[in-house]
Formats: sequence, C-alpha cells, structure tokens
Amino acid sequence: MGDDASRYSFRKRKRPQQDGSDEVLNQLLELTASCGRFVIFSGSGLSANSGMSMFSTKNGLYERARQRFKIQDGIKLFSYPFYKQRRMDVQQFFAQIYGEAKSSKASPGHVAIAQLHELGKLQRHYTLNIDGLAEVVGMDTWHHEKNPNGITVEMHGNISYVVCPSCHAVERLSGPVMSTMKACQPVACSSCHEDEMRFKVMLYDDEQGDCITPEDVFEQLEDDLAAAGAVLWVGISFEQSASTEYFRKVRHLLASNGRLEGVVQVIINPSDEAAFNVLSTVSKREDVKVGRGLAEHIKSPPC
Repeated sequence: MGDDASRYSFRKRKRPQQDGSDEVLNQLLELTASCGRFVIFSGSGLSANSGMSMFSTKNGLYERARQRFKIQDGIKLFSYPFYKQRRMDVQQFFAQIYGEAKSSKASPGHVAIAQLHELGKLQRHYTLNIDGLAEVVGMDTWHHEKNPNGITVEMHGNISYVVCPSCHAVERLSGPVMSTMKACQPVACSSCHEDEMRFKVMLYDDEQGDCITPEDVFEQLEDDLAAAGAVLWVGISFEQSASTEYFRKVRHLLASNGRLEGVVQVIINPSDEAAFNVLSTVSKREDVKVGRGLAEHIKSPPC
C-alpha cells in the first residue's frame, strides 16, 4: 500500500519530445475551436506509435494469445471465465504485456492531449488503454476517493499495477512480484492476506471489476458530459463491445440531459471502418452525419 498514495498524486515528469505533436494539437484545436471544453475517449490507436501491440491487428495481442494457448479466439484469454480456469497462465501473459508497456514511449497524440489539458480545453480523458502512458506526459489518474480531480480515467485499469480483489489494495509492480508471476506462482496480498493479487486490468465479464474501475466512474462521466461541448473518440476502432457500449452510454447520457443535439462527437481514426462500426451501433442512422478529413463527425451541429 505504500505506493498507493503516490499512485494517484500528480507526477510532474519531463515531457518527452515528440515530432508531430504540434500538428496533432493544431488539428484538434481547429476542429473544436468553438466547442469549449471537451471529453476525450482514447483507445489502442493512440498508442500504436508508442511500441505497444494493438489487440485485433495482425500479430496483435489476440492473435498471440490464440497461438500460445491454442484457443480458437484470442479474445477469450481476456475474459474472466478463462482467467478463473487458467489464472497463472493469464498472469504470465500479462507480465509480458507489462514488459512491452514499460519499454514503450508516449506518442504525439499523448503529448497533444496533455497540451490540451494545459490549455484548459480538456474536461476529462477517459482511456481504454492499460499502458499508463497518460501518466508519462503528466496527466494524473482519477480516483473517486483518492484523486477526484485527476484528469485521466483508466476505464480498463493499468498493467503497471496489481490489485487485491478483496480489500482493493493497489501496488505498483515490483521485480519480485514480476518474477513470481512469470514463474506462474500466486502473489498474496500484503495488506489483508486473504486473497491473491491480480493485474489491475479489466477483463470481459469481470466478476471482480469493481476493484479495477468503480461504478462511480459513470457518475463522473455524466458530470463531465454536462460541462463539455464536444466528445472526441481518438484511436478507437469500435470493433470491440466495450467501446461501442461506451459510445451508446455517452449518447444516452447526453440525450437524458437534452444535450445530444448540442454536443459534437468526433471520431479521430485513419480508417473508415471506425465510422462504419459506429453506424452499426446507432438505431437511427439518420441521426448521424458523417464528414471526412481528420475525423468522422457524429451528430455534428455547430457548437
């Protein structure tokens, strides 16, 4: 628990120099110049240039999991039922992902989002990534109790930490813990001694999800959407159920507060597939206006 307090405190680190961050920032500012503050959701595409493997691409995490564990679909490894059956194998695989995250570097997109925060344009950053790279560029992590003013909400956790499902104690990964997990051995909780520590990573159908992301996060999201003039979806393909559920959740919250018509939603993704996938989640396609260029605009009246 000694690391827990610093985990949620603001970490002022020297920002890495990244070619292209100014261009990304200028494009974002131009795109949302009259929209005031905005909420950003980010996915694995944001970290594509950081050295992190993406999930569904060729040689990505799902394919590697499928080959290693001889399963039909690699996504199965990231499900809680599979984790319960082969807990140590999954922990060992996650230990490899942690090694990848540790050697990765923030991308121009990470730097641009941090600059938006410094300019006072960012209401909150909700990331689906588990690499912790938002912290590297100085964006502190939100926690409903320990740091309610944190700017980045880690919706799916952070691979650099382990958590106890029983008492919710959080610890930064250490050398001894990593060695134990790579050896497929359990790691006892040093606080309550009643459960085994697990990576602080959300799984599909996770029965222990409350120790990764508390339900309070959706109350925070509702408050943030009430103050935002735009929602940006950065580096998200909408191929996975979690991202489409978040998209529907945002639309529902905006509609409940009578703001669906007044808040711009923008998809920033070089692939047309992202816009197509979003269209498939909307019941009334006439509600969606699609534009081209840097982004795909979803429900985009003037701000």
